[in-house]
Amino acid sequence: MQAHDGTRTPDAMANVAPLAIWTLAWLATLALANFGPKFLWDYQPVAGWVAVAANLVVGLVWIVAHARYLRGLDDLQRKIMLEAMAIGLGVGVVGGFAYAAASNVHLIAFDASIAIFSALTAVVYLVAIAAGNLRYR
Repeated sequence: MQAHDGTRTPDAMANVAPLAIWTLAWLATLALANFGPKFLWDYQPVAGWVAVAANLVVGLVWIVAHARYLRGLDDLQRKIMLEAMAIGLGVGVVGGFAYAAASNVHLIAFDASIAIFSALTAVVYLVAIAAGNLRYR
């Protein structure tokens, strides 16, 4: 939330902390699930499934934390975030499916991973938030 002078209120800052913590926890479990098999447990399937399950559980809590964060925003910030999410998701989905279609008919030779489209979605989302904040200034 914003105070009348444009600064963030203490309540809004308090809502960011749980989201930041769960975001970092999700990233840590994602890294563990991706790099643990090679560096920590020599591709043992049980350990791999435990790491993936932990990532899913922490990811679900992260989603809930993000929803709580959004509910704590004022109407304008919520509108900016909603528009940014729509743009980010749209670019990721449309770009991903266009890439898949082009790959299926052998129009492109290089292999892109899901990480590229996840990163693209995140960057577009952040740019859209910045643009929205400038637009509604």
